[in-house]
Amino acid sequence: MKAQSKEILEESRRVLNEASPEVREEYNGIEEVRLRYESEEKEAKEKGLTPPDGSGVDFRTVDELKAELATQQAKLDLTMNTNQHIVDEFEKRKRDVSFFFLTHFTSF
Repeated sequence: MKAQSKEILEESRRVLNEASPEVREEYNGIEEVRLRYESEEKEAKEKGLTPPDGSGVDFRTVDELKAELATQQAKLDLTMNTNQHIVDEFEKRKRDVSFFFLTHFTSF
């Protein structure tokens, strides 16, 4: 289990290092909020206080994040397929219009 966790952590770091600066900045902001919450939660638990407000903290599990990623990928695929259909339809209409003009307006 420990080896698997280490492997996952190394893969996460590799992916983050390859990400764009914008993605790294967003990740760092999310991570900062999560770490602050965990620290405040631990302190509250030790002192017997009410846990901190978790608003703004992403509590999703890995499985939930994978499901969200799959949903977004499916939306993207649908958009790409729709766009290709629109392009194909445009090309067909363009050919039809060209044919119409050739057959109706080029008789000299």
